[in-house]
Amino acid sequence: MKKTMFVVFISSMALVSQGQTLTRFYHQSKVGYKNQKNEIVVNPNYQAGSEFSDGIALVMANNKRGYIDQTGKEIIPLQYEDAAAFVDGLACVKFGGKYGYINKKADWIIQPIYDEAYTFHEGKARVQKNGKWGFINLRGDVTIPLKYDLAQDFSMGLAVVSLNNKFGYISEKGQEVIALQYDAAMSFNRDQQAMISLKGENYMISKTGKILKEVEKYVEHEEREKKRK
Repeated sequence: MKKTMFVVFISSMALVSQGQTLTRFYHQSKVGYKNQKNEIVVNPNYQAGSEFSDGIALVMANNKRGYIDQTGKEIIPLQYEDAAAFVDGLACVKFGGKYGYINKKADWIIQPIYDEAYTFHEGKARVQKNGKWGFINLRGDVTIPLKYDLAQDFSMGLAVVSLNNKFGYISEKGQEVIALQYDAAMSFNRDQQAMISLKGENYMISKTGKILKEVEKYVEHEEREKKRK
């Protein structure tokens, strides 16, 4: 019995290893997948397809999305109007005109009740209902009320939000840590800086809202380069 289990274990490991190395290819505008030996594992039958992640790929046929494993088996039926890759064990999908989140067994973990929704980032996902944006956690609890006109994904612990055409930043607890005062704003980068626009000028700010430097306008920079030449 132990020997049989060992053989099954090795076979499973080989399959997982193979699945991790599958790459997407195109043939006559269709998507399929090959292994490292350039052998076709999944025939090019799909309109579109993602790369494999954790042994699963998102594919589309007849304008419906679903998921396949590394053998080509459709483990989640192609039944969704829109879909994204799995993140933190959940995938954002659209069904019946609404967005929700499923697990890898296609069970609804967060019911499809949102007009728009996006993949989880830093444990939170931005969702929209009745024209207003907020955030939910992996259980589907609303952690930040749906009250904003626009919202971006969390990055470096903060998220850009907008209300009445003014932009600012909120924390993961929903606190407006940088007031909604800018004409436009971008997410914070790995240098803990973000670009904002205020009264026609662009600046880089810190996570406390302190202006660090003015960002040169592209046109001005281009003119200076021309003069140097």
